[in-house]
Amino acid sequence: MAVTATTTITPLGGTSQISHMLITDFDADSTVEAHVTGNTSGIIYLVEIDNTANAATSAYLRIKDAQSAGAAGTLVPNVMFYAAPGSKASYVMPEGHSYSTGVTMWCTTNNAVDNTSSPQSAVIVRIITT
Repeated sequence: MAVTATTTITPLGGTSQISHMLITDFDADSTVEAHVTGNTSGIIYLVEIDNTANAATSAYLRIKDAQSAGAAGTLVPNVMFYAAPGSKASYVMPEGHSYSTGVTMWCTTNNAVDNTSSPQSAVIVRIITT
């Protein structure tokens, strides 16, 4: 299944009039998903990694500030998030993490830069961004 982008309720937890998006990847793996936000700049506020389907394998979500895709193992992520085997992990950034080109993401089983191993079962990734 492809990555979906859904506009969320505005305002999000406050009085801001900034529109937010919920990006969901229902099968995050080492296949690089390019430019998932569809816009060139914005702010990431929340990352959730659901790795409950992989009881023995870690999940490392990698995010690169880029519009175009390369191959896993050739891209160096700007940020990386971890979910332990059989668990969910949420990362909240109240001030946000800015990107200026676009959001490209992929998920592997190891934190080595050149890792290309996909988790055996589906990892679900959700990102809230502007």
